[in-house]
Amino acid sequence: MYAFYHSPATLDEALRLKAELGDRARIIAGATDLLLEIERGVRKTPDGDAPGVIDLTRIPGLAEICEENGVIYLGPLVTHNQCVASPLLVEQAFPLARACWEVGAPQIRNRGTIAGNIITASPANDAVVPLTALGAGVTVRSLARGERTVALAAFVTGFRKVDLAPDEIVTGISFPAPAPNTSGTFIKLGLRRAQAISVLSVAVVVERA
Repeated sequence: MYAFYHSPATLDEALRLKAELGDRARIIAGATDLLLEIERGVRKTPDGDAPGVIDLTRIPGLAEICEENGVIYLGPLVTHNQCVASPLLVEQAFPLARACWEVGAPQIRNRGTIAGNIITASPANDAVVPLTALGAGVTVRSLARGERTVALAAFVTGFRKVDLAPDEIVTGISFPAPAPNTSGTFIKLGLRRAQAISVLSVAVVVERA
């Protein structure tokens, strides 16, 4: 199991902890993947030990979905079911809402976050495909260097690898609000019709003339 547990009340406190602990601590929110990976020994510190965890769920304001100045923002604690239930996303980012509806069982959709889905960087992750099609970027922050935003296509660098420094925390996901003449969808192929990981998934976003 994890080596220690911290539950900061503010983002600044979480950033200070991450700056101090670095690779020895992992960020959790939904924890649907991470705790299993720690228990199975998949996620380790550079020394080969089990990491500790920093739980962000006490921090207010991190689970919001909004549109501002033509950009749609998702907080780092936004869950799959929040996306499914969001009129904004259903209307303007249907491929993402559809992909989130396809994720696992209701319990997983209630707990699992979009940010966690991205950071896990599994080829079977459902949210990465529509977000890439929508031109999403990932915003990360550190105490030492401040904030930067990376295109999602560049943020995921390989199998279970992302462009995230040991002292950084994902603080948001954003993408341009599609034009009114835009439509799209998400299709997933799995070994079962439900509660199956993706073997192949496709997201399409089309702007009509």
